[in-house]
Amino acid sequence: MGLYHTVGTAYGFEVPADTDIEAINRACFGQEHRPDGVGYIVVGDRDQLLLVTRYTEAKENTVTRLTADMATAEELTAWDAALQAVAARLGLDKHEPPVWLLIHNYR
Repeated sequence: MGLYHTVGTAYGFEVPADTDIEAINRACFGQEHRPDGVGYIVVGDRDQLLLVTRYTEAKENTVTRLTADMATAEELTAWDAALQAVAARLGLDKHEPPVWLLIHNYR
């Protein structure tokens, strides 16, 4: 339908699209609300579902460089642990390793 359009970057991985959103909310409950907290992004009309941290929306008519130094080793280690903890609470221990994602969401 095209009512919502964003482009951004985040660090995380895809989970099954049919994962219960309320279960994700419960698994994420109690985190500090900061850029490093784990959350989720629904892509399209539930075509894909992502567990992510450090989401940054891209500004219109700008270029964002995706480089290896977007985060420190310490940040990546902390994010990996936080993402894994939420995935484990969801029973999703088997998933791709977290990576930087470029997300174009239009729904």
